[in-house]
Amino acid sequence: MLNTDDFNVKRIQQMLMEMARGNFFFSLEPSAKNDNVASLIVMLNMVNEEIRASFVHQGFARAEDTPQYLVQLSFLLNAEGIIEMANQKTSSLLSRLPKDLIGTHITELLTKGSRKIWQKKQQQLLKKEYSDTKIPLELTTGEGLIIRKEFNVTCFQDLDGTHQKILMDTVLFSKSEPFGKGLWKQALKVSKDTRSPKVRLSQKDIRMIRGVHDMIINNLDNDLPKLKDLALQMGTNEFKLKYGFKQLYGTSVFKFLTQERLRKAKTLTLHTSLSLKTIAHMTGFKSIPHFSRAFKEKYGSPPSSLRK
Repeated sequence: MLNTDDFNVKRIQQMLMEMARGNFFFSLEPSAKNDNVASLIVMLNMVNEEIRASFVHQGFARAEDTPQYLVQLSFLLNAEGIIEMANQKTSSLLSRLPKDLIGTHITELLTKGSRKIWQKKQQQLLKKEYSDTKIPLELTTGEGLIIRKEFNVTCFQDLDGTHQKILMDTVLFSKSEPFGKGLWKQALKVSKDTRSPKVRLSQKDIRMIRGVHDMIINNLDNDLPKLKDLALQMGTNEFKLKYGFKQLYGTSVFKFLTQERLRKAKTLTLHTSLSLKTIAHMTGFKSIPHFSRAFKEKYGSPPSSLRK
């Protein structure tokens, strides 16, 4: 049987492996001891948070103006554990389309160990008409990464009192400074030229555009729909999406997609042993020649040169 120090070393090894795979959402629970291992765990969590924050912000054109925000996972389940609703951040962070989440049993998103925890806790929750608790769970993303967090879980009756529902959510992190006072009274103006402003971006518009940004970052292996269809999906129009995105991030939607695909491809090429074919597929390129041409145009040499 492992002693406490051996157990903590195993946990540290697991965290380092997750970080090596590019998963910076995995963190360690603080140790009850006050020793070198406990100090190491605290430092690792701090380093992990800093790296995570830098990766999240790497695509921002104006990182110094990035507002404070919460990245939150939120699910609404029926009494059987079937997902009836998931917020947009959940879809982005798990790298899964909303249509692939709705109707799925929550256990399909959990690791093997978390499934057992959930099944036991769910039975206890449903015994009461109303209940609140916290449950530590591990979810897997579409890319096989693990997000480990403590969820707030609430069981309640629907409006007519005939069915029980389960709400589960957790905040992953908060970063940067809040917007200055009065920003929304002076909404950003976006226009085709300097003479005639055509669009004013409200707080809701900027949230929507940032949502498109996050969707791109977390679904680089998928092709985007046409801008008109994407705009309708996000509840806006093509003009506002196109020019609003350029105003906030300094480039077009599709140029940003290509830029982030190549950024991720370079990271995977340098720091993993994955084949170039696999990397091309993971970053949304249809073929090796297409991937190599785009990579060379961006970085001056083909991806194969980084493997020599």
